[in-house]
Amino acid sequence: MKIDFVRGVLQIEDARIIYRNFAGIGSKYNREGDRNFAVIIPNEEIKDKLLDEGWTVKIKPPRDEDEQPFMYLPVKVKFNSRGPNAYVVSGNNVTRLKEDTISMLDEIDIASVDMDLRPYDWEVNGKQGRSAYLQAIKVVQNIDRFGAEFTASEIPF
Repeated sequence: MKIDFVRGVLQIEDARIIYRNFAGIGSKYNREGDRNFAVIIPNEEIKDKLLDEGWTVKIKPPRDEDEQPFMYLPVKVKFNSRGPNAYVVSGNNVTRLKEDTISMLDEIDIASVDMDLRPYDWEVNGKQGRSAYLQAIKVVQNIDRFGAEFTASEIPF
């Protein structure tokens, strides 16, 4: 994973995402309608860079003394006039996702993810933090050999 900060926007290349809830399904961990996911933070160096820039990184202590802590960045997904722009690449096909189709990201087999996150700094009852909001995302889907065969025969536009 590679990160960069450009005019306040966190740019992430080759991310691994977990806790996918692009559909906004309610559960004991999520309010109904709240779309979100999390980006795994693979090492201390990236964690420190994010913390230095004010991002809220969640850290779960290791279960065994031989393990590293589990670190991730929660990301909120809200559709409005500023985005997010979401694209899925399947073979030679690129599909732009909208609010009613982004839930497909909950189910597909993902090969790679690049994204831009915009910060939102908040303060409530004396507590403060920074939430990450999805600004843009490109998801490359793993496709099987038959899907690859059919997309290779299509004519790109």
